[in-house]
Amino acid sequence: MIQMVWREVREELWTRPLWWLLLSIATAVLAAVAFAVGAVAGWGGLHIGEACGDSYDPGVVAQHLDDPLFPLHNWCNAEHDLVPSWVNPAVAGLAMASAVCLVMTVVLGVARAIRKKRLRKLRA
Repeated sequence: MIQMVWREVREELWTRPLWWLLLSIATAVLAAVAFAVGAVAGWGGLHIGEACGDSYDPGVVAQHLDDPLFPLHNWCNAEHDLVPSWVNPAVAGLAMASAVCLVMTVVLGVARAIRKKRLRKLRA
């Protein structure tokens, strides 16, 4: 296994656009999973009050009903959020990594196409 990975690294794996595309898809899927974990945080019961227990404050929850979709929060009261603390940084970081990998896919694809076009001209 290690020899296979080392061979791929030696054979310029990092310059292959398909590799970057697959990495972009993988990080986008992980970002979506992290977002889903945060979006359903606190849905353990039929009502948020059941998930919060004694710390439930309906006034705070009512204030945050119109909050934007990101960053994710599911407030019980002014101090207790049901969304795990790692969710928002993970979603942002993975989305950024996915975008960078997608840009690398495009850049390397264009570079490869230009290189092939130049080689055809030289052969002709």
